[in-house]
Amino acid sequence: MSTLKAKTKTASLSLLCALVALGCGAARGQSAKSVWVELGTQAGPIPNPTRSEPAHVLLWRDQPILVDVGDGAAEQLAKAHIPIDSIHAVFISHLHFDHTGGLFAFLGMRDQGGGPGRKLITIYGPPGTKAMVDGLRSAMQSGSALLPQKPSDYKVVELSDGSSVSVGDVKVTTVSNSHYLLWRGSGAQPVSLSYRFDLPDRSIVYTGDTGPSANVEKLAHGADLLVSEIMDADTALDELKRDRPGISKVTYNFVRDHFTKEHLTPNQAGLLAAHAGVRALVLTHFGGATGYPDQIARLTKVIGENFHGSIRFATDLDQF
Repeated sequence: MSTLKAKTKTASLSLLCALVALGCGAARGQSAKSVWVELGTQAGPIPNPTRSEPAHVLLWRDQPILVDVGDGAAEQLAKAHIPIDSIHAVFISHLHFDHTGGLFAFLGMRDQGGGPGRKLITIYGPPGTKAMVDGLRSAMQSGSALLPQKPSDYKVVELSDGSSVSVGDVKVTTVSNSHYLLWRGSGAQPVSLSYRFDLPDRSIVYTGDTGPSANVEKLAHGADLLVSEIMDADTALDELKRDRPGISKVTYNFVRDHFTKEHLTPNQAGLLAAHAGVRALVLTHFGGATGYPDQIARLTKVIGENFHGSIRFATDLDQF
């Protein structure tokens, strides 16, 4: 068995045990410990053989919450032994493809594969989420004709800076961040959201995609766990030049600015965690990931120059 397969199997078995303890099995409702599961840790809409696109699950008692739905999310849920129709709440940070590409499959599989009596699913996200979901539902009509029962209903709640909602006893607070700092498109500037989940046992902040942001720093103040994106810009830019040797200077400069101003470099991620005073930092949405241990060691050292708490780089199916 390969190292990757062995690690995946071990993580799945460990997570299954955690699910039983959390209440998704025989001991439903007996534990008061939350678990954050990394379904996908790949940055950007680039297929990767070892990492799925951004998606995460917050497990709390019997109400798993899906956070972002990158391509492959439904398959990753299956690997994590989380029934697809057990999820009744989805939070989307922003509408870039790598964070939403798996929503069509998730909704379709939930309708076709779920049993009768499925509960309403609520999808939370920034402005534009309803239009996206309505479009997906329209595209699902031909497939829904195969269903023996009526497709489940979806409720969409669009959030903005400072919104607050509750999912059971989990309070969710949002702020807008700086991911669209360089926006030069027509129409209103899109909104990218960061989320804080305040649970009875701890607080977890998920940055989504962002550059340096005073809003996110304030949101994360005193959190137990900060789940942050990270961009190894130098490595990512070297890969870009290698894979696209004919790239124009204008395009290269735009991508460079996007990587360094609308995402978090290792130094910036460390400063965010330090200024917010969080207890632990988990890095996901790993831009420029090589899979080599020396990269992790190098970036951990940079982050550790500012943040002295626990630092971990996530891989798919890791749990925290």
